[in-house]
Amino acid sequence: MMRTLGSSRVFGISRALVAVAAASLIGGSIVTGAATATPDAVFGACPDSSVTEGHGVQCAVISVPMNYAEPDSARIELTVSRIAASAERRGVIVANPGGPGADALDYWARRIDSLPTELNEHYDRVAVQPRGLRWATPLRCAVQVSGDAQSVAKSADGEQVSLGGGNRDDIKKACDAALPGYLDTITTESTARDLDQVRAALGVDRISYLGTSYGTYLGAVYASLFPNRVDRMVLDSNVNPDWVWTEEFAQQQVAGKQRLDDLFTWIAEHSGEYRLGDTALQVYQNWVRLVVDQGGGWYANLTPPPASVADLPGALPEPLAEIARDGFNDSVEQAGKVQNLVRLMLTGGASAQVPLVGATAVATYTRTFWPTFAGAMADANIDPKNVRQLLAIEGATSTDPTGRFVFSAITCNENAVRGRLELIGSAFATIASGGNAMDARADLVRSGSACGSWKPVTQPVPINGKDLRTRPLLLQSRHDALTTYAGGPAMARAIGGSLITVEGGDHGAFGRGNTVVDEAVMTYLRTGQVAIDHADQAPLR
Repeated sequence: MMRTLGSSRVFGISRALVAVAAASLIGGSIVTGAATATPDAVFGACPDSSVTEGHGVQCAVISVPMNYAEPDSARIELTVSRIAASAERRGVIVANPGGPGADALDYWARRIDSLPTELNEHYDRVAVQPRGLRWATPLRCAVQVSGDAQSVAKSADGEQVSLGGGNRDDIKKACDAALPGYLDTITTESTARDLDQVRAALGVDRISYLGTSYGTYLGAVYASLFPNRVDRMVLDSNVNPDWVWTEEFAQQQVAGKQRLDDLFTWIAEHSGEYRLGDTALQVYQNWVRLVVDQGGGWYANLTPPPASVADLPGALPEPLAEIARDGFNDSVEQAGKVQNLVRLMLTGGASAQVPLVGATAVATYTRTFWPTFAGAMADANIDPKNVRQLLAIEGATSTDPTGRFVFSAITCNENAVRGRLELIGSAFATIASGGNAMDARADLVRSGSACGSWKPVTQPVPINGKDLRTRPLLLQSRHDALTTYAGGPAMARAIGGSLITVEGGDHGAFGRGNTVVDEAVMTYLRTGQVAIDHADQAPLR
């Protein structure tokens, strides 16, 4: 959802498990100071390699309290990027791309050519690097602690650390060695309060806001804490505020399966170009074979898409074909389970995030990846050693190690949902029976095992938009695989916003070449009005 919720990947079981916590925040008793009357943000050069050159991006470093419950105690520094309006300025719009744990500084520069010209001309575009990430007082933890191999990463110092699934006392001790108390402040509420410190440093009374994926939840928390500081707010691909975080990531598995069927269907419709199968079932079968050949183990265990007449063996008269077709759907499902069970027995239950699995996860984000993904899968089908393009696609959403630390810290610090450890048994029963791997992963997420003994340190901030001057605008794709559709209506109800339902399943609807959506957003930013409630998906270019 997000780590873009971008980035708890649909197929990355260890990442999905790390995303098991549930949102709560530091609590409403904290009092922050009044807005700064005079701006104190001094903009100049950005950190090396942090932003795309040639787009006029400048950066400033802002000092904020580390712990808002002790505002006069230790402070940390955040880097802020800005691209100034090229014409008459209408306001300041702050963006967050999601995660939690996604770098933000380059958000606007990377998208400048795909965003409406009106936005680039009339708004100062600002992005705040979230606390804990590189260029924002990175979370550093000094020693290696317990955790599986896939959740271990390198800290900014090059030392090894794991924040997921281990003993929280050991984790906290490792992190406190660098900056005592910092780990406990890596929360959505702290990040929202950081945004308001930046607003004050910019010398503006109100900001507009654009949040995608996890950024929708961050924006909703900001709006609930500081409603009088919000001008316009656009929330794109929404977290369900009732699911943060366990159910949000469990639901990704269900939505991900639907999007895979859509992807396989699209590839089948272009079988003349990619030669991976004339039906979704045939493409699925090729996908399974390639994943198994690459060593993917039970990652390949997916329920097949529905069979079609073209999947029937041989030509049959229509009445017999209809009977055979109806019966064949069931037999395909049963046969698929048997094949999955055999595969499980042959691999000993092992699984690996092989190139095809990783690239497939990225392809579920947006249809923009589909032609490239299909071509890469076709290359691997011809030459199994040719995975170069698959690896490139998988790397499109890679993050700095500090992003993984922040992802774990926020989701475990905010876990408001008790884990159901009994579901671990259910997950393994699903695997052992040859059932759908995504169902097993959903049960593993709901078990709460990702955070281990890490208990939450915060209480949730109730999402409420009743004091906002202008109702937020929400965008939600109907088949979004990372933030499932239910999140859009749920967030709209909680924050009192106007929802536009977008067909298809792109994660992030604004700035994708969808003229109807882009015009609706710009109309809202100008007037505060929303004239539509539905839009078709973006054209596939």
